[in-house]
Amino acid sequence: MRSDLSWKSAGSRRTWIPYFVLVVTLLLTALASYTVDQTAQSKELLRFENAIERTTDSIEKRLDTYLALLRAGRGLFAANQTVSREQFHQFIYNLELPERYPGIQGIGFSVRVDPEEAERILEEIQTYNPGRLAISPEYERSEYHAILYLEPLDARNRGALGYDMFSEPVRRAAMERARDTGMAAASGPVTLVQEIEEDKQAGFLIYLPIYRSGVIPQSVAERRSQLLGFIYSPFRADNLLLGIFAKEKYPTVDFEIYDGTELNPEFLLHSSHKYRGRNTQSHRPRFRELRTLDVAGRTWTIAFASTPEFDQLSGKNLVPYILASGLIIALILFLLTRSQAQARYAAERVAMQLRASQTALEESEFRLRRLVDANIIGIIIHDTQGKIVEANDAFLNLLGYSDTDLSQVNWWDMTPLEYHPADEEAIAQMKATGSHPPFEKEYIRKDGTRVPVLQGTAYLGGTDELAVSFVLDLRENKQAELSLKNSETRFRTLIEQSPLSTQILSPQGQTLQVNRAWEELWGITLADLADYNMLQDRQLVEKGIMPYIKKAFEGESVAIPAVRYELHKTLSETVSDPTTEHWVQAYMYPVKDRDGKIRELVIVHEDITERQNLEAQLAARAEQLAEANRMKDEFLATLSHELRTPLNSMLGWSQLLQMRKLDLTTTGRALESIERNTKALTQLIEDLLDVSRMMTGQFRIQLRPVDLTEPIENAIASVQPAADAKKISICAAFDSEVTRVAGDPARLQQLVWNLLSNAIKFTGTGGRVDVVLQGDRTTAQIIIRDTGSGIAPEFIPYLFERFRQADSAITRSHGGLGMGLAIVRHLVELHGGTIAAESPGLGQGATFIVTLPKEAIVPDPGQAEGLSPDNFRTSDGF
Repeated sequence: MRSDLSWKSAGSRRTWIPYFVLVVTLLLTALASYTVDQTAQSKELLRFENAIERTTDSIEKRLDTYLALLRAGRGLFAANQTVSREQFHQFIYNLELPERYPGIQGIGFSVRVDPEEAERILEEIQTYNPGRLAISPEYERSEYHAILYLEPLDARNRGALGYDMFSEPVRRAAMERARDTGMAAASGPVTLVQEIEEDKQAGFLIYLPIYRSGVIPQSVAERRSQLLGFIYSPFRADNLLLGIFAKEKYPTVDFEIYDGTELNPEFLLHSSHKYRGRNTQSHRPRFRELRTLDVAGRTWTIAFASTPEFDQLSGKNLVPYILASGLIIALILFLLTRSQAQARYAAERVAMQLRASQTALEESEFRLRRLVDANIIGIIIHDTQGKIVEANDAFLNLLGYSDTDLSQVNWWDMTPLEYHPADEEAIAQMKATGSHPPFEKEYIRKDGTRVPVLQGTAYLGGTDELAVSFVLDLRENKQAELSLKNSETRFRTLIEQSPLSTQILSPQGQTLQVNRAWEELWGITLADLADYNMLQDRQLVEKGIMPYIKKAFEGESVAIPAVRYELHKTLSETVSDPTTEHWVQAYMYPVKDRDGKIRELVIVHEDITERQNLEAQLAARAEQLAEANRMKDEFLATLSHELRTPLNSMLGWSQLLQMRKLDLTTTGRALESIERNTKALTQLIEDLLDVSRMMTGQFRIQLRPVDLTEPIENAIASVQPAADAKKISICAAFDSEVTRVAGDPARLQQLVWNLLSNAIKFTGTGGRVDVVLQGDRTTAQIIIRDTGSGIAPEFIPYLFERFRQADSAITRSHGGLGMGLAIVRHLVELHGGTIAAESPGLGQGATFIVTLPKEAIVPDPGQAEGLSPDNFRTSDGF
């Protein structure tokens, strides 16, 4: 181990040398590149500044020259009382403007004109510009400043004669500044009147005032009063700047000139990019700078930028080449030193490995000898022919041999014949690869019994073809496996015979086994669950059961809440019967191995469908009882109200009759009220008795042939006073062929009376009630239709139940116990008929249809008194 560390440390001391060379070379390269870059940066910045100074000086000198020409022109006017057009022409002609002063558009004279002198000046202008009919622009003003002279008088300048520059705001501002200061003044950017081509340039003008006295007055007021006019020069900015730099073949800077201090495109006078054919967006100059220039009292801002030619000649372009050369040199030096270090490192490593291999071999032999002598497992050294060269005590004890028996025992003889092919295959694999995987076999002991072992062999080689085999006794393992197998068999048998529905799952969720009770519960077999995985069951997720199942799969015993499982939704292809569903409650138990890992899970289902159905029935019954109890309380409250109201009225009138003497009218009204309330109580008690007879099965009717028109007309006559009181019209229509049925006349009249009373009660003043009798050969129908308050659709199914009332507010205002329609239904059913109610909705009236059979009609009405008891029907039947 120490030698191994020594060559590693020696190698590590030399491996840093190539990297040191690489780092030093890269640092030198970076330093050289930085030095070149900084030097080039300084030189180029100096070149750029010099180019800016040259450009600025050229523009200033040229503009100063043009100002000197204007001052000479002002001297001409100062030296002469009047200057004719010919004199002005000769003066400008001798200056040779186009040849000596490129870029200037001309030199002109703008005269100040009072309105009364405008005609004279216009006549003089028209001699050279006949097309000028008036001083433009044409409108009246206090003074005019018309261009009188402009040389050279070419086609471009001729069109400007007669133009009043003082009428345009930008020119006027410059003219006023020149007039008031007595000095030259430049205008802002304008489009010159001389622009007669489509390609128009930005222009400007420089004005110099001329005073009548020939000298500049002292005060501003004097200057304004003595102003004769202006000598001025118009400039096309591009022509001016191109004329200045026309001889410059290799410009080092590009520039843009703006009027004012802001770089606003609206105030751009000139851009050198436009005339040098460059795309300013594709080129990013390395240097930029802003300069200002005073031009006749107006500030110009010049934006300078280095040109592509300037940037290409930069010494900074050498930096990438220096870096690339330095990197190449550094890489070459690194590879050379690294290859030398690796060669030496490899040589030393081989020497060290040889020494380490020798040491490791000695240590391996020592460990093997200790393993053999430890007798933990059986170890034998043998050849491929079966001769045992050496065996430890563990192997001898396993097979019952002693050291002296080794020379008489052959390894092949101890192996049963059925294991020879496996041994031959293992020996062939051992010779090819140096070892073979352990496999199970048996040895024959000295006493003839067999012992199961696990054997693995490593090939030692040599001329004797020796091998070492490691033999592990498996008797305890086999006994444990047999016990486990028997235990599992008992467990499987118990599961199969259990009356509880049981399902065994793998840790992945697949079903491994189900018992007979499970198959009987769900009606399918294990084969039908081939593609089913409980962990992917969407129905369990939707019903909120999956969290419990996942806890079981995580190792907990879980009681799963009761759930109604619909098997046909999960196994739709296997189970088509939608009734295959059960209420089940399940319990899940994980089965773990010795290491605590889940081997399988057991889930026991308990079918609680019958119990759930019983609980549902009990719950429904309890709800019905609660509803009945509520209805009873409401009925008692209503009954007390219905009894108390007429009794209070009767008691009040009785006390009045006893306590004082009333007149005949009041006495009659009191007796009428007592009689009416007595009848109401009688009817109320009669209804209660009818309901009582209905509930006890003692309700009785006497069947006989009945002409239906009679009970209907009687009922109408009974309710007519009530209808008249509310101005309700009752319209009856009878079919003469449908008049006779088998029934009880009194009960039929009661039936119709209840329906009519109900219709009148819930029909407002001025309403209508229709009574129709119709039918066919077998049945008769009584239809009662009103225009009253109607019935809510959701209440129609409960309309004929005892004590049912749609709205307590309505019933209290109209009275009643909610028994009338229940009695009507019972009477109709006793006559073998049916009753139905219809209503479009609240406020739209209602229709009641009573259908009665015509059967059992006795031919002779005179025999009605002698009918037998069979013609009587109660609520229990005939």
